[in-house]
Amino acid sequence: MQLLASVLVCFPEIEAVSYEPRQELLTMDFVVRARLDPSEIEDFAAFLAESIETYYVIEGGAASEMDFSYEQHDALTILHLARRMDELSERELSLTVQLLTERFGEALLVDPHGAEALDTEFRTLQHETLERMLMAVREIPLRDRLVGIRERDQVVVYNR
Repeated sequence: MQLLASVLVCFPEIEAVSYEPRQELLTMDFVVRARLDPSEIEDFAAFLAESIETYYVIEGGAASEMDFSYEQHDALTILHLARRMDELSERELSLTVQLLTERFGEALLVDPHGAEALDTEFRTLQHETLERMLMAVREIPLRDRLVGIRERDQVVVYNR
């Protein structure tokens, strides 16, 4: 549970996160305050996949394919990105969030109570803790279906 909470604390751009143990997938939800054209979403998904693949080539590894989907509601687009938990790193999450921020700018919903509002030392500690937890999960996988969401100025994680 702490892992999902740390993802949300470290990355205020992630609106919700869920873990499915059967597929060992962590799904992150990002909200863009705009109704994006499907071709724009597909272009970004291809760019993100290529960027993650390049990151892993530089790091000396290989990444499996990511699962990218979206849904639209009025003037909002919700992007769903699923990655294998045993491959995920804090640095990959940082890269993903950076690319989303660069691409969608002010339209990307960011929790105002997020990481930037935290003390620098606490923020650094949270990122280090997140990386350690991601490494530990490779050895001892999570067994429960979990969901983490933002609720006002809090992060809530529960079993599904």
